Amino acid sequence: MRVLKFVGYVFVLLIVIVIAALFFIDIIAKFAIEEEGTKAVKAKVEVDSVDVRFFPLGASIHGLKVTNPQAPMTNAFEAELIDANLDWEPLLKSKVIVETAALEGMRFNTARSVTGAVPGLTPPPSQEPSLVDQFKEDMKLPAIDIPDPNELLARVDLKTVSMAKEMEASLAARKKAWKERIDGLPNKETLESYKQRIKALKEAKNPLERLQAVAKVKDLQSDAKKDLQKIRDAKSDLEKEVAQLKADLAKVKAAPQEDMKRVMELAGLNPGAWEGLAKALFGDEVAKWANNAYMWYGRLQPYINGSGEEAQKSAPEPDTTDYSDGLPRFLVKTLSISGKLPIPQQDVPFSGKFNNLTDRADVWGKPAQLALQSQAQGVGKMDFKGVLDHVTAIAKDSFSFDLKDLPVTDLVFSDKEDFPVTLSKAIAAIAGKADITDGKLAMNVDAKFLEVQLANLLEGESAPLKKALLNALKNISQFDVNMLASGALQDPQVKITSSLDKILSQSVKGLIDEEKKKLSGKVQAKLNEIVSEKVGGLDSELNGLVDINALLQERIGDFSNLL
Repeated sequence: MRVLKFVGYVFVLLIVIVIAALFFIDIIAKFAIEEEGTKAVKAKVEVDSVDVRFFPLGASIHGLKVTNPQAPMTNAFEAELIDANLDWEPLLKSKVIVETAALEGMRFNTARSVTGAVPGLTPPPSQEPSLVDQFKEDMKLPAIDIPDPNELLARVDLKTVSMAKEMEASLAARKKAWKERIDGLPNKETLESYKQRIKALKEAKNPLERLQAVAKVKDLQSDAKKDLQKIRDAKSDLEKEVAQLKADLAKVKAAPQEDMKRVMELAGLNPGAWEGLAKALFGDEVAKWANNAYMWYGRLQPYINGSGEEAQKSAPEPDTTDYSDGLPRFLVKTLSISGKLPIPQQDVPFSGKFNNLTDRADVWGKPAQLALQSQAQGVGKMDFKGVLDHVTAIAKDSFSFDLKDLPVTDLVFSDKEDFPVTLSKAIAAIAGKADITDGKLAMNVDAKFLEVQLANLLEGESAPLKKALLNALKNISQFDVNMLASGALQDPQVKITSSLDKILSQSVKGLIDEEKKKLSGKVQAKLNEIVSEKVGGLDSELNGLVDINALLQERIGDFSNLL
């Protein structure tokens, strides 16, 4: 009897233990999700409740909140309900295979009332510059700074000065050389000597002396012809040199025009500099969207290729999983999704499906596919498609995004005190495509804004530059923005252009042209002073060589008369 009684006690105890386990399993599951989730995210993961069921096997998680570890006062993600049905058999092989699952009430970047940071676990904010920081480096409103003419000229190596110095040295050397050559040429003394000798010969009286004189006169005339040829050769050489020097002087006199062009380019008064203003206006907002996209793409990686951050930092543990059944360790065959997607100043309700979400696409043999559509037509028509193909060794992910008729209100483009700009109202259409192949990004996004109303613009601005820009912005009713990104996924080259570039550039062109004209006049006056000082004396120096030419011409005439 005692034995039977003991067995009865044991049986009752087992029943109590089983009932207690079943009663507390939801609490245990809730604790496990929060504990393990917090370790994985490195910030608080919280759930309101967990319901575990055995027939069919599955679980429901209510009120999931996942803290953003880089912004602990913000939830990166919330879900009202996560419900999943699991297969029994794969669990025996330590595999989680979900036939169908639902993820409802998704919300992103929601505020927290208390910090979600966990002491000793949550890392400090990253010190590496984000895309937002990179864009902010360029977010400076250009200014029309009128430089000092003297400072500008001092910064430029003026060709006029260097060419004038070279020519001045060349003229001095040539004048010296010609002086030496002229000194060696037959001169008036030589000519007078010929005249006296010929005269003496002609004065001979007896016939024999006269006959001899005729021959000697011919010899003297022959010598005079040779001297004349020397003078003519010198004159010819001089004329060639003078012609070349005149051409060189013309280049020196033309140099100030080139110098003027270079100086004005250095001044930076170019309307083209304003063509990047769209990046200054939209860069911050675009970078925030891109940062969010990068964040979620990165968080998907562990579930689509099994290569999460920790796996990359340390050597992977040996994988002893049996894949002979064709099943990976983790697989969600069909995940139904619904929630609200944060798009500028709007939460767009959406629904969709995520198929073949797995950590080993190479085992499963099918790429993950994501398709989302907006639910409320009144706040934009959205269509998002994605294919994450990690079946082969070279991963290729493709995304396309099309959003139409999105009402936009109170979108701050610039919060600078000196130039605030807010998009008060508009209808937006945004379309984009992105391909990520083996870690290389190629992305193109086009956004069009119609029925535009801008607000928060400065009133009564007297500064000419801002006044011109503000007048242009007030008259804008539509514009477009294009963003191109390419290169390494973590450090892409980004280019933003907009139709506003041309509009704003044209608005300041007249103002810049006026300031440029004023500066040009001042620079030209200063340059003229330099030209007058450096180039003015070259004409007189060159005229000195021209005077030598006249001297040679005179000698040629004198010697020719002798003959």
